[in-house]
Amino acid sequence: MMVNLAFSVQIPDDASELDSRRLVHSVTRLQSIAPSSNSITSSIMNYRHENGRTYHKYKDGKYVFPNDERETERLDLQHEILTYTFDGKLGLAPPCREDAKVGRVLDVGTGSGVWAIEFGDLHPEAEVLGVDLSPPRQEFVPPNVRFEIDDVEEEEWMHSSSFDYIHSRFMNASIANWKEYIKNCYDNLAPGGYLELTENQVDPVSDDGTLPQNCAIAKYVRAIQAASEKMGRTFVDVPTLKNVMEEVGFLNVELRQYTWPMNPWPREERYRVLGLWCLENFSKALEAVCVALFTRVFNWTLVEVNVFLVDVRNDLRNPNYHAYFNIYCLVGRKPGKESVVSPGPPTNINMAEVDNEVVIAADHEESEDSQSEGGQTASSTSSLSSSIYRHRLENGRTYHRYKDGKYYAPNDEAESERLDFQHDIFLYTIDDKLGLAPPCAEDAKVGRVLDVGTGTGSWAMDFGDLHPEAEVIGVDLSPARAEFVPPNVRFEVDDLEEEWTYSLPFEYIHSRFMTASINNWKEYIQKCYESVIFPYICLTMLISQTCDSNLIPGGYLELQDADVMPRSDDNLLPKDAAIIKYVDMLKEASEKSGREYVEVSSLKNLMIEAGFVDVEMQMYKWPHNEWPKEPRYKKLGYWTQENFGAALEAICMAPFTRVLDWTRDEVNVFLIDVRKDLKNKSYHAYCPVYCIFGRRPEKEDTPAPSQPES
Repeated sequence: MMVNLAFSVQIPDDASELDSRRLVHSVTRLQSIAPSSNSITSSIMNYRHENGRTYHKYKDGKYVFPNDERETERLDLQHEILTYTFDGKLGLAPPCREDAKVGRVLDVGTGSGVWAIEFGDLHPEAEVLGVDLSPPRQEFVPPNVRFEIDDVEEEEWMHSSSFDYIHSRFMNASIANWKEYIKNCYDNLAPGGYLELTENQVDPVSDDGTLPQNCAIAKYVRAIQAASEKMGRTFVDVPTLKNVMEEVGFLNVELRQYTWPMNPWPREERYRVLGLWCLENFSKALEAVCVALFTRVFNWTLVEVNVFLVDVRNDLRNPNYHAYFNIYCLVGRKPGKESVVSPGPPTNINMAEVDNEVVIAADHEESEDSQSEGGQTASSTSSLSSSIYRHRLENGRTYHRYKDGKYYAPNDEAESERLDFQHDIFLYTIDDKLGLAPPCAEDAKVGRVLDVGTGTGSWAMDFGDLHPEAEVIGVDLSPARAEFVPPNVRFEVDDLEEEWTYSLPFEYIHSRFMTASINNWKEYIQKCYESVIFPYICLTMLISQTCDSNLIPGGYLELQDADVMPRSDDNLLPKDAAIIKYVDMLKEASEKSGREYVEVSSLKNLMIEAGFVDVEMQMYKWPHNEWPKEPRYKKLGYWTQENFGAALEAICMAPFTRVLDWTRDEVNVFLIDVRKDLKNKSYHAYCPVYCIFGRRPEKEDTPAPSQPES
């Protein structure tokens, strides 16, 4: 027996303002609805926390998608894409017509509840019920819409009366037995009622054969299919559901096919816009779809999943892969009277049968521009292998395997703790601010943010907490090991020195302590210039502007970095001190490996040359120890000594042993005198730390003025 666990919400007088939620990127962060004392048990509301995401507790494990705020926003975005696909309609069945008069409606797998809410707004005469395994996180719900926690795969549906229209969307691999599910829908429809199924085919398609059969995204789909089958939830071939509906007894069953391009590769403007939105949706869905499956079924670690997704995201962004996903809409009517909908439509809905000959024309000009010398898009990621996520074990430390050797600092737990400590020191230095650029102000409203070289992800997570309206992406050569991540923050393994292939530009780009990690600072700053925007783009703006060139101006770049050579204002630091020799050899090893330590103050001019305006630079001093008299700097010196004491080996062990051919013992013996210098209060030494930020001008024809040094 299926038990309905209903819950209600308080309906405000201003519920008519719901239209604002259609601006997907400005959707208000919604609070979880309060449960009814008789309906939602604690096990339902106590979500399952796993791999930084939350999952439903009701029928735990039956549905492997997360139910957190991040997934809710993605589902709302996906709803907007489907509405755009259907030319602004909520569905193709007659009850979705604006002039239709509808009775009871059931939305199966309601997700965020956005479809049910919009249907209730469009048809105030209807009674709309949305069911799912997790409660929707909606705050404002029309009075004719309610939600229930329910499992539609139970043996018997116990609804009090029949429905005039049953709608479900994207339930592939969530329904174990489609014939049984469709039969339940049939039995719970009033005579003349409609069933509408909107489903996706999981396999990507390429009409011109440009998608390799063994590419990363094909491997991803096969892995998803294999894991789902092991859980007893096989992906169905969606067109076969038409025959199932007819076998059950539905009449006038029609099937229509739509195509969702993987990215903006098509030439036709409508499909380019659709491809841009789909890229954003699919990029967020990749982890959401697979992380529970791969970790629970294949026993992968979160790190293994994230590294695997590196190449999958690269395939998704590749404009040379003229690939798309098929979306199908099936509509059928239960026999009986002509229709439960007034005014009655023709019995034949007159939708086209599936047309497999539809071919989307590719934008070859863009594809050619994006090709590398080898004929493929220059990858910002590299191929997955077991060696990537095993890490490189060396001299008692672990190092990243992705782009092995490109970054010399370790990525083990000891280094993660030091980086978190260093993050706290930086906050103390700039008065508990995350940066000096305007987006870091507490009252700022920020859109997309990129944190380059995110490390442990502390900065990205703190920024996401401070700005819940922002979407924060942290990238690094090693996956961040954060356990609890804000819903508006995500991490990717990526190499920012490769071609940037982000689907949408950024309003604020932040990086910290990247000196000797960036090979060409001028090129890096130019990439940042080309990728920053303001204001944040919402979907309705993208209808008229698809951001092909990322030219909307006003975004900020902030560089937070330190000079490697220590200074002493009173010249008490000897030129032959061990710590000076340490820095000299560190610079020598870095130069030999093609990654020189840059003089950080020179980056200000590079930003101005790139086109940034209002460039400001602030220098701070980190004393090596407690030699200063002022309490603030004495405290800063104490922390800096702790930080640098741990950093000395972390920074030099790999370059000294790999480039200068030292042994581990030789390094450790040498560091004895370096540590003594670090603790020597008579040297009055400090490390110069800089914050440099600038704004992309709001008019492209505005010349960047020459500016004096700060």
